[in-house]
Amino acid sequence: MKTYLKEIAIGFLGLLIMSLVIGGYIRSTKIQQSNTRADIYDVIPPDVNALLAVNRPSVFSSMILEKRALYDVFVSQIPSLFLSFVRESLHLQSLLLSFHPQGVVCYIQEGDRMKNAIEKILKSHFKAYKPVKMNVSGMAFYYYADVDGRFFGYFMYNGVWVGSYSKKLLEKATRQQLNPETSFPEKMKQLRSSFDTNAPLNIIFPAKELNLYVSGRGAPAWRITDKWLAADLFLSEENLCCYGSLPYEQNKTLAMYKSMGDTISARVRSLYSSVRLSFRVDREGERVYYTGCMPVRK
Repeated sequence: MKTYLKEIAIGFLGLLIMSLVIGGYIRSTKIQQSNTRADIYDVIPPDVNALLAVNRPSVFSSMILEKRALYDVFVSQIPSLFLSFVRESLHLQSLLLSFHPQGVVCYIQEGDRMKNAIEKILKSHFKAYKPVKMNVSGMAFYYYADVDGRFFGYFMYNGVWVGSYSKKLLEKATRQQLNPETSFPEKMKQLRSSFDTNAPLNIIFPAKELNLYVSGRGAPAWRITDKWLAADLFLSEENLCCYGSLPYEQNKTLAMYKSMGDTISARVRSLYSSVRLSFRVDREGERVYYTGCMPVRK
C-alpha cells in the first residue's frame, strides 16, 4: 500500500513539474512575441498634423452611429473605411489615426483574429476587386482600386497593420519602421503620455487650427503659443465632454483662462457648427484644467 501511495505521489510531482515547465515556456513565448511587436506610435510618419486614438471602439461606434452631430464631424475627417473597422469588428481593441497633409493613416495592433476581421471588411468594402500585391524593399504592399480613381493600400509588419489612401504616407510609415531615425515631435510624445487611455478617445491637434487668444482685459493680449494641444473625449450621460489642460502662467489670471475657454468654444463652433461646448475651468497647482461639454441627441 505504501509503495502504491509513493507511486501516486511521484506521478503527481511529475505532472506538477511538467505543468511548470510548459507554463514557463508559454510565458516566455508571449514575452518574446510582445518584444518583437512594434509600438504603433513608432510607425507614425514624422509630418503628422494630428492624432486620434480610439481606445474603446464600441463606445466610439455608438457615438458616431447614434449621435448625428458627432457623426457629421467624424465622417468629415475620417475615411468611411476606417469607420467600418470600428463599427463592424468585434475583435478590435483599439485603433490609431494620424492626420497628414497627404491624408489619413490607420494603425491597428494585429492578431490572428483581428487580421481575419480586417480582411473580411476589406473584401466586403471593395466587393469584386482583389488586391494587387507589390513588393518594395522586401516589404509586401496590397492595393485595392476604389472609386474616383483612388487606391487604398496597406501593409503588415511586426504585428502592426497600417492602411492609407496615400501611397506616399504608406512608404513613409514603412521607412519609419525599418529605419526609425526620426519620429513625431517631442511635444506630441509628452502629450501622448498624458492620455487617459480609459477615455473612449484621445486627440492631439495643432493649436494654430483654433487661433487661440484673448484680449487680456487691460493686460497685453495673450495668445496660446503651444504648438500642440491634447484632450480626452468621453460621454457623460447625454453629454459629449472633452478634458484637457494648459500650464498655469503666473502673469495670467484665472479670468483670462476662463475667457480662453470661451474662445475655444467659439473656434470649435466655427469649424463644426453642430459642436457647441460650454467650458468649466479649474486651477490645480501649476496647471489649469478645461472640461467642455455639450448635450448630444440621436
